Amino acid sequence: MRYKEHAHMPVRSGALTLLIAVVAVCLAVLAVLAFSTARADLALAERAMERFELDAECENEAWRWLAQVDAALAEGTSLPGGLAADEQGVLETVIEGEEGRRLTVRLVLAEDGGWRIDSWQLSQEWQADESLDLWDGRFLQKGRRG
Repeated sequence: MRYKEHAHMPVRSGALTLLIAVVAVCLAVLAVLAFSTARADLALAERAMERFELDAECENEAWRWLAQVDAALAEGTSLPGGLAADEQGVLETVIEGEEGRRLTVRLVLAEDGGWRIDSWQLSQEWQADESLDLWDGRFLQKGRRG
């Protein structure tokens, strides 16, 4: 009689074990995806930082050039680099940076001896990646039968 009072149903763990296994696999897949995304984000951020450093070097050189132009205009001496303004009072310089980066600065000189920046343009020459074997849009035509 005592045995019947404490009797309980046996635990069937088949479905529960299967559910836990599926959840564990899903969590492992999500962890791998999160890790690979974080690595890709890091690589992208590092490339952006390298590009920013190249741009900053060009811009620092441009600001040094602007300081020289400003000093030359204030003192009434010749402009740096032997440059001269054209008929409209426009003075332009191109600062070459690494990896083909180029900063073009255009100044407009005023009658009062001052200047204003008319253009400040960063650019880079695009280079195609020829290492890839891409489809040119034509289908291969082998031995057509007529």
